[in-house]
Order: sequence, then C-alpha cells, then structure tokens
Amino acid sequence: MSGFRLDVVLRLRRIAEDNARAQLGQALTRHLDAVARVEELGLDVASERAQLEAFQRAASAPAGDLREAHDGVEFAERALLEATGRVEDAARALFESRGALATATRRREVVERLRDRARETARRAADHKTEVAMAEFATIRHAWAEIEESLR
Repeated sequence: MSGFRLDVVLRLRRIAEDNARAQLGQALTRHLDAVARVEELGLDVASERAQLEAFQRAASAPAGDLREAHDGVEFAERALLEATGRVEDAARALFESRGALATATRRREVVERLRDRARETARRAADHKTEVAMAEFATIRHAWAEIEESLR
C-alpha cells in the first residue's frame, strides 16, 4: 500500500479512536451519574425506613400514617432497584465502550506499524540504490585507473 494511502487510513483510524474515546467518556459519565443516583436513593430508602420505624414504635401512630410510611419504603426500594438496574446497564455500556476503544487503538497501531515498515522499506531501497550507484562509480573509476595504468 502506498504511503499516501497508509496516511489516509491512519488518519481515519485516529478519528475512529478519538470517537471511541469520546464514547467511553460519555459512558463513564452516565455510569457515574447512575452510581450517584443509586447512592442518593439509598439515602432515601434509609430515611423512609427510619420514618416507618418511628411510626411503628409510636404507640399512638394513626394507621394511615403507618400505611403511607410503608408505601414510601416500598416506593423507595423499587426506585433503588430500578436505579441499580441502570447502573448495571451503564456498567455494561462502559465495558463495551472500553472494548471499542481498545479495538480502535489496536487498529491504529497496526496501521502505524505498516506505515513505519513501508517507510523503512523505502529508506532501505533508497540506501541500496545509492550503494549500487556508488559501487558502479567505484567500478568505473577502477576500470579507468587500470586503463590509465596499462597505457603508461
């Protein structure tokens, strides 16, 4: 593959790697947001449970308040469960984004190695061509020296 084509492919691989890196950043942000939400909902569950326990300990708590506190705990636990599911989804997306970045990086590195090999091959070919020209010049010079020596 020509050097120009390798440079174009390398540019495309770098763009793909940058996109994968950006997607990884977005996935990480979503994961951190989901974790923060779970922590927030965990505090809400603890608060609702504390309120329910307070009503249960109170001898004169109305049944309606007790029922509302119980419903509040159930609602908070469901919200926490749903948020935990979102954390798992975000973690899965984060893992997939990391894999995509690793793949994009490997692909870029392969093209870089190909480009470097092509440059090295071109450099060696140019060196060889120079050596051949120098050897030919030395041969001609030696031949002229022999001719001049024989003419003396």
